[in-house]
Formats: sequence, structure tokens, C-alpha cells
Amino acid sequence: MKRYMKAGLLTLVLVLPALIVLFLHGFAENHFTLPYLQPLVDSTGKVVMNGQDTVFYQVPTAVEKNIKVVAFFGENPSNQLIQQFSRVEKLASDDVKIEALKGENVEKDATEIYKIKPLIKAKSAENILYNEQFILIDKEGYTRGVYDGTDPEDVDRLLAELKILIDIYNKGKD
Repeated sequence: MKRYMKAGLLTLVLVLPALIVLFLHGFAENHFTLPYLQPLVDSTGKVVMNGQDTVFYQVPTAVEKNIKVVAFFGENPSNQLIQQFSRVEKLASDDVKIEALKGENVEKDATEIYKIKPLIKAKSAENILYNEQFILIDKEGYTRGVYDGTDPEDVDRLLAELKILIDIYNKGKD
């Protein structure tokens, strides 16, 4: 009798987790979202609202209806920035455009078109200049992420969030 009790308990312990996983897999769906960044501000600096909803800034150059990753390169980009950009370039496709802005108008484009502001590094109080940043823009032109282009962990986050954004659009098509 004791043997049957042990066998039944062992079967229950092994089968129950598998049944829970199958149940969750069959009836639940993993879903991630990405925040919208850069609220639209009026001439007084006040955030524009539409009823109770915040209105977010749309990049005017996002007419291609593609997901876009934009990198800003200064005059002498660091090896780290170039190395991390090459990692991001590998994800370029028909739906994902990777763009590197270089030249003398980079600062103007970064601040006026893309509304980039200096980031503050998490591990120190040091600012990350516009020319070391990557930004992720969705198909509608909303900024969905801003990243330190010289930090491998931040670029890993960009790559993960880019895959999430692709998945969001793929699920929306179904």
C-alpha cells in the first residue's frame, strides 16, 4: 500500500507541472509592450493632452512605414559605437531600416527632427551625448526607445525591444 502511495505521489509531482504548462500555453499568450516616449509639448513647454490622453511626438521623416533604428555619429565615433552599430545592422530587413546619421548637420537633426536630449548614464552622472545614441522608431513615427550606443547592455535591450516591436506588428496583422 505504501508503494502505491509513493508511486501516485511521484506521478502527481511529475505530471501536475506539465499539465499546468500545457494549460497556460494553450489558453494564455505572452504579450510585451513598449512605452511611447517624447510627449508633444506646446510653445509654453506644457505637454499636449487629448482629453485624458497624452499626445506623443511623431518623427516627421517616418513616412516609409518601417520600423527604424537611427544612430547618430559625431566626427570621430568611438570603436565601441561602431562595434555596437554593426550588431544592430544585422537586423536590417524589409520592415526594419537601420540609418546612421553623419556629417555636420547631425546635432541639428538629432535635436530638431528626432528631439534627442542627452541621456544620463545609469552607473554615473555622466551625460550621453546625442552622437552616441541610438533611437528606435515605430512604423507610425513614435519614438519607442533611446539607448546608449556605446553600452553593450543597452544595445542588447535595443535588440530585444526591436524584436518585441516586430512581434507586435506581426501579431497585429493576423
